[in-house]
Amino acid sequence: MLNAVKHLYRSSNQFRLQGSGRGASLLFCLSLLMLNIAEVKAQCFDFAANEAVRIPAPVELQIRHYIESHDGINLKIFAGQYQYVPVFNVINHSRRQFTDGVYLFTWGSHDSGRLFINRKGKIVILRNGSVADIMTDYTSFLKQHQLPEATQVRYLSAVAAFVQFRYKDQQMLIKSGALMELK
Repeated sequence: MLNAVKHLYRSSNQFRLQGSGRGASLLFCLSLLMLNIAEVKAQCFDFAANEAVRIPAPVELQIRHYIESHDGINLKIFAGQYQYVPVFNVINHSRRQFTDGVYLFTWGSHDSGRLFINRKGKIVILRNGSVADIMTDYTSFLKQHQLPEATQVRYLSAVAAFVQFRYKDQQMLIKSGALMELK
């Protein structure tokens, strides 16, 4: 981060605006940097480990079962202990209580994650295969659960942000050669 600021400062000195001093160009670069940081934080799915939500054991078992059955990943490791699967609150990153809302779990560093919705202790995991799958599952959830319109919009905006994050993540994997593009 510090290197990026230094680079911006150096490059800002290469092209000065007419009639403005060093302070104006530095202020201009810092304001651009702050705008980019604010935009990234609003749509960020790179959660820190300390932002994980504590979930009840039955929900944890459902998530583990989903990972093992849908992704084919065996989560058991040494001496029968399970691998840690972090869960994050997508709508409110700072809330650590497991309440109604949209959450994300991920089983590894190369996994974009999966969204699920918690409603009164029951979870609905949204399929991750395509945008159509995610939207179909979200629409089915709405048909089964009566939610206030404001809540529906908040959940939809979290789902849309995740779809955009997942798309960018897949594009980076395709570009790096780690994933082949499906047509």
